[in-house]
Amino acid sequence: MSNFNFLTEWPELQEHAKQAEAVVNSDPRSSCFYSRYTLERLVHWMYEFDPWLARSKPKYDTTLNTLINESEFKRSLGSTIFPKIKAVQKAGNNAVHSERKVSQLESTQSLKELHHILYWFYRTYTSANTEEKPATDQVFDLTKVPQTIQVDASLVMNSAKKLKELQKQLTERDNKHQEKLDKELNQNLELQNQLKALQQQLAEQKAQNAKVAEQVKDPHDYNEAETRTFIIDQYLKEMGWNLDAANVKEFPVSGMPISKQNPKGNGFVDYVLWGKDGKPLAVVEAKRTTVNSKEGRRQAELYANCLQNDPQFGGKSGGQRPLIYYTNGYDIYFWDDENYIPRSVQGFLNQDEMQRLIDRRTLAKQLKDVELDTNIAGKGRPYQRLAIESVCEQFDAEKQRKSLLVMATGTGKTRTTIALVDILMRAGWAKNILFLADRNALVNQAKKEFSKLLPKSSPEILSSGTSALKGRLYFSTYPTMLNLLSAAPDTRLFGVGHFDLVIVDEAHRSVYKKYRYIFDYFDALLLGLTATPKNEIDKNTFDIFEQPDGDPTYAYELKEAIDDKFLVPPKDVQVDLGFIRKGIKYTELSEDEKEEWESKEQLEDKDEVLPSEVNKFLFNEDTVDKALEILMERGVKVAGGDRLGKTIIFAANNDHAEFIVERFDANYRKYKGKFARVITYKETYADSLIEEFKGEKKPSDPNIPLTIAVSVDMLDTGVDVPEVVNLMFFKVIKSKVKFLQMLGRGTRLCENLFGPEDNKLFFKVFDCCKNFEYFEMNPDGAKDNGAKSLSQAIFEKRLTISQQLIDNEQFGIYGAEYQRYLIDTLHNRVAGMNLDNFIVRPNRQVVEKYQKLDTWFKLTNEHLAELEKQVSVLPTEAEPLEPDEKEEELALRFDHMMLTMQLALTEKTGITDFYRDKLNQIAAKLESKASVPAVGEQLEWLQYVQSANFWTDLTLEELEQTRRKLRLLMRFIEKESTGVVYTNFQDEVLGVHENEGVYEFGQDGGLELYRKKVESYIKENQDNLTIQRIKRNQPITKLDLEELDNKLFEASGIDNIETYQSTIHPDKSLGVFIRELVGLDRGAAKEAFADYLDEAKFNSQQIRFVNTIIDFLTQNGVMSPAMLAKPPFSDIHFEGVFGLFDDGAVMDLRNRIKRVEAQAVGE
Repeated sequence: MSNFNFLTEWPELQEHAKQAEAVVNSDPRSSCFYSRYTLERLVHWMYEFDPWLARSKPKYDTTLNTLINESEFKRSLGSTIFPKIKAVQKAGNNAVHSERKVSQLESTQSLKELHHILYWFYRTYTSANTEEKPATDQVFDLTKVPQTIQVDASLVMNSAKKLKELQKQLTERDNKHQEKLDKELNQNLELQNQLKALQQQLAEQKAQNAKVAEQVKDPHDYNEAETRTFIIDQYLKEMGWNLDAANVKEFPVSGMPISKQNPKGNGFVDYVLWGKDGKPLAVVEAKRTTVNSKEGRRQAELYANCLQNDPQFGGKSGGQRPLIYYTNGYDIYFWDDENYIPRSVQGFLNQDEMQRLIDRRTLAKQLKDVELDTNIAGKGRPYQRLAIESVCEQFDAEKQRKSLLVMATGTGKTRTTIALVDILMRAGWAKNILFLADRNALVNQAKKEFSKLLPKSSPEILSSGTSALKGRLYFSTYPTMLNLLSAAPDTRLFGVGHFDLVIVDEAHRSVYKKYRYIFDYFDALLLGLTATPKNEIDKNTFDIFEQPDGDPTYAYELKEAIDDKFLVPPKDVQVDLGFIRKGIKYTELSEDEKEEWESKEQLEDKDEVLPSEVNKFLFNEDTVDKALEILMERGVKVAGGDRLGKTIIFAANNDHAEFIVERFDANYRKYKGKFARVITYKETYADSLIEEFKGEKKPSDPNIPLTIAVSVDMLDTGVDVPEVVNLMFFKVIKSKVKFLQMLGRGTRLCENLFGPEDNKLFFKVFDCCKNFEYFEMNPDGAKDNGAKSLSQAIFEKRLTISQQLIDNEQFGIYGAEYQRYLIDTLHNRVAGMNLDNFIVRPNRQVVEKYQKLDTWFKLTNEHLAELEKQVSVLPTEAEPLEPDEKEEELALRFDHMMLTMQLALTEKTGITDFYRDKLNQIAAKLESKASVPAVGEQLEWLQYVQSANFWTDLTLEELEQTRRKLRLLMRFIEKESTGVVYTNFQDEVLGVHENEGVYEFGQDGGLELYRKKVESYIKENQDNLTIQRIKRNQPITKLDLEELDNKLFEASGIDNIETYQSTIHPDKSLGVFIRELVGLDRGAAKEAFADYLDEAKFNSQQIRFVNTIIDFLTQNGVMSPAMLAKPPFSDIHFEGVFGLFDDGAVMDLRNRIKRVEAQAVGE
């Protein structure tokens, strides 16, 4: 007697299914294992004998998870079968990998799901099916399941450990058997023919069964609702809930609203989760999958009322109010209605976590009643107290669960946070806390601060190898936490409610874009910390922390902190080096340098190195030497002025950083290679170097402390060294946020740095790359382009093309075929999304929708929006449809380029020359690799791509063929082998301009900024013909000035011409405005006054006077005749022009000055 007698055609499957059935009550863990093993053998059978699936079987990965997620496999299933396969797989995995008890209900449900799957399999593949007699329905009968406890001891595998051993043995046996079959099959033609015959026979049977299924509806009840309940059960069991315990499911309550349908007011709670004291901790209302979870809110609330008012649990006088959950299996909502509004969560709490929330209702103190420990923060720094009070008010009085603190670098964000954590702990609000940062150095630094100021918090750093939790306060980088959460649900170190507070260091958009799934996963109070000015924080960040735009919980920013003397300001030193400013031109080099240029292979085809290439592609010794010389001479000194103070040099890249240190060591040998060191991510022992730089670790030579840290990204943010008094920017920065963070390395106070009572008052910033100038012109910096991931961009492009090809006659039959291929590819990607992945799980409902192939053939605009916004960003475990679609980064980049070209073709916008040239270059480079066999096979096509014929009447099919043929060949193209060029050309210092005062932040108004933009444009475009004529005092026309004015209007960034005209040069003509900026060419000025330089006619004092006019015009462009009686002219003679020249000459000089100005006005 068995539920699986119908499987006589497949004795192996029948045997394993009966093994699972035999121990379903006596050994539930083994039963779940055997159900999964039966499923695994069934799937392998399908891939071997179903010819449709045999063609798509992965070659290298034949694990169950990979096979069931193949798109062709999913396509072959009925719409209700895949969730059942996942349920059996999940129950089997839990049985092997989890030590928690497996209940009889769980093993029974797993067996039921297996029975559904096997019935579908039987109906699909049976040879007993005929047109007249469809396969009979098979109903799972619990009476056929053995109830006895006494079973064959060999089947009882009580521990997960033993099951793991059994799984290993079976896997090895099956693999060996399969390898033997494959070997025999490859060597025996007769066996191959037999397999093909069997596959053909099965295909015919399958087709016949499908035909019968169309005529006679499948009467079998696949019970989708039961499967969904099973999934909810799994979520609860993941958190340790024993659902087999008494009174958990369908618990009866009274006191529901009385109605005709319910005259007695009774009800049944789907789940009641109980505390160790026998009191209800939570109710769970489970709705159907087709129903919105929110529809269960009121019902769950009423159930909570009933339990709270039940006399056996304390009754109306003081019954315990349970927590409230309502879910449809996809969305889970949690409501602690004594404290918060309902919120969406990603899972359930365990018993201890729920009890903690219940206990806090009576034990937790109001945060305002807990005294701040001023030994940690707030003493002498009132803004820290205000920050803490603001967060406490949001968390407690306003019942908000998220806060955002904006505090300038150096104002004590970490101390403020530690003091806040101390309050939350002492108030009973937080037991377990997580601190997240983006780098190990920041994690280590934060842990040290917490250990010093709050040692009782037991701080620990998490790593990918962490297997047990011992402390209360944990520190982790974002990538480490992402890896830990990617473990199977039953093996994760923490559920959604483990942490009471999550602290996000440097909370800004780039962090959220990469790691938002972490913030979404944990159901905890969330505190964001950032030094980014609030007007630079994007809207998304305010949304994440549920704050109004531009209005964080509390802000204490850089300018305010400097004004309050809690930070020190920078002094900017503009270092103008010729090569960095203007680049290197071959024609301007000396003969020896030209010879050196010609000896460099990388410079062979160049006649110029651009400014942007200096310190990236070309490293020049003299350029670095001059910069270091300026730093060593002008940098802030310590030790009585004998030694350079702590300095950070921000290098362009790792090669540049190493080159800087090499040049320093070559020029300053007395420091023995210990004074300046490279600190980048490529340095294995970077953390120990940081400790030495910070003074936490003694230097090997106390007379030569590590003083100059040359860094790429690693010291840009977060690392606190108050002794830093010099920064050197040897790289271009376009992000305003990053620039301010980097400046923050020098803003910290440092008392007695130069001696007793001689404190640090400022720090110097040596800017070699015009960064200050850039941000004066562009206060907001470069805008974040919000770049999508490569896989997301490819997904969206394929989706767009697939929709444009629907019923598109222009692309004919191929267009229809290609459209189907795009849909299959997209569906395959979604089909491979693991529903148990913590990133995918919150989107389970929408993912399951698109895991059904039918959905893809009737996409609406709403569907397209869902796919682009919710699905395209999710990770997948799918194998490619075809071997040549293997995912490699270079191949995917090529895909993106080719899909961009296809999109241009379908949208009829035309393929740009940029992409034409790029594809030609790729084809040419590959052609040069024709000796590689894989490339040689495509040689003819590569030559065709480079021909005019390819680009004449280019078709969609040819573009797709090119993509498929070439994508995996990208691996054979080396990266642009520009390499690194080291030179020793003579550079020049154009100027070193040191600001006498300190740099002022944000002083310029908007109109002044526009004017600066125009001035900058004029200075940078002095080769413009009209500007040149103005400078040389040559005739210009009104039309010349009008054209130039239009260019300046565009450069200004002002919205309308009226504002431009009233802002830029309201009180003078454009020509005069430009002349004042660029000056007058000295030769032109001399020519204008040549008559007065004749020594035969004028004495030395008169000639000196006229030369002063020429100097003034050369410098200022124009001058007022009234100046002739004022300094510097009155310095030559106290009466000015009138004391040296007669009236006629005075009038003539006056007229000449006016003519110089008139020439700039234009005719």
